[in-house]
Amino acid sequence: MTSPVARSAYFESLDLIRGLAALVVLVYHVDFMFGLRGHLLPGGYLAVDLFFLLSGFVLSLTYGERVASGTIGFGRFLTLRLARLYPLFLATTVFGFFVMTARFHANEGWIDAARLGPTGAVNLAMLPSFFEPYGKETLFPFNGATWSIFFEMIASLSFFIAFARLGTGPLLLVTLAAGSGLLAAILFYGSADIGWATSNIWGGFPRVFFSFGLGMLLHRAYRRRPWTCPAIGLGALLVAWLAIVQWKPALGPALWVDLLMIGLFMPLLVAAGIGASLKPFPAWVARWLGDMSYGVYLNQGALIIVAAGLCKALLGRGIETLTPLAGFLFVPAVMLVSLVTFHGLERPAREAWRAGWRRGFRRKADA
Repeated sequence: MTSPVARSAYFESLDLIRGLAALVVLVYHVDFMFGLRGHLLPGGYLAVDLFFLLSGFVLSLTYGERVASGTIGFGRFLTLRLARLYPLFLATTVFGFFVMTARFHANEGWIDAARLGPTGAVNLAMLPSFFEPYGKETLFPFNGATWSIFFEMIASLSFFIAFARLGTGPLLLVTLAAGSGLLAAILFYGSADIGWATSNIWGGFPRVFFSFGLGMLLHRAYRRRPWTCPAIGLGALLVAWLAIVQWKPALGPALWVDLLMIGLFMPLLVAAGIGASLKPFPAWVARWLGDMSYGVYLNQGALIIVAAGLCKALLGRGIETLTPLAGFLFVPAVMLVSLVTFHGLERPAREAWRAGWRRGFRRKADA
């Protein structure tokens, strides 16, 4: 990598990384639709650490100096974060409540109303539930993927309250401390696939803080001395990342592979993305993938259940009997739905939320 003058503040290459990571999570969750249960991208859970890393970079880039200087207040910052994360979170949680409750009833033969109701109320507040409906350990049973959005919000609040105000040295120490905690958690649980269940939620805190802190440190390093990376170098690292995610079980003990991926390879991948400039068509593809990435991540859970239910109802057979066709149809269907939710819900709701905050701020200023 070489060191040039800093480039534009928008990084299509990071959209590309985020979009591909979201698709990896999707394929990881629907491997059974391809007839490859447990054998298709088995390291896909590591994409979540990539999301945390990207969030640290992007928040530091977008808000770091404004938070540190006091030019953006907590109310404004929180509004912007909620406008970005909450509309689709809310929609998929509500939709998931009805879908998953119907599924639970079909599978268990009864409705655990005493725990489903409180769990739904807690989850709508973006908080994890420890009620464990039907004895299931998941913290967000109506949309399993939203556990990481809870940790995203924890990282965002910590960013405003403390991280953005720290010098680079103290931030490095905090990140290393989180890395020590993550090492202990991975050694205890056996892998980095932690934070999503009542039994391993505590491992999610060092998991998010370590990668988020690394993302912030990458931004500060780039701001101090920008670098470039050829697009082909980024492409090679993306291919290598996908290969490691696919053949991860053959590379050695899960905990050591996870540690090397989270602590070394994925920060290198994001550093390459920061320095890479894409030509117009790849940049357009990257933005397109970035637009749908949040939807691909959050829409998939309930849609998997709906697709399985429709196969049973309309065809009289399980979706796993339609492999690999089911997978090749389902993945683009989720991508299409995610583009629709981006243009029809995420972006309009984000703009309306931000506009509402500005109107309220002006009314207070005029009072």
